[in-house]
Amino acid sequence: METQTHVVLVPFIAFGHMMPFYELSLVLAKAGIRVSYVSTPRNIQRLPQLPPELLSLVTFVQIPLPSLGSNLLPEGAEATIDITADKMGHLKAAFDLLKQPFKQFVAEKSSD
Repeated sequence: METQTHVVLVPFIAFGHMMPFYELSLVLAKAGIRVSYVSTPRNIQRLPQLPPELLSLVTFVQIPLPSLGSNLLPEGAEATIDITADKMGHLKAAFDLLKQPFKQFVAEKSSD
């Protein structure tokens, strides 16, 4: 039995990264490649809806952005568009904390 290729895409949480990765997801899915697009819940909600014919090939995987505590980021901030430049370091630090949940996802899903 032939297995289907599975690609996991994890863009940085800026729309200048997320949208090209979204477009790449569509291209890969049209080629018959299964795609898991990993981002935070709010960012995934802000992406365009998938074309119906690709719904079975593209899965959006939501991993909540960890809190840094002490109100370092505004509530609901999950992308660079949600913050001012002085908060960029905090957003990057929160993004780095996604490492462990991402590693767990990849281990469970056996991506290519």
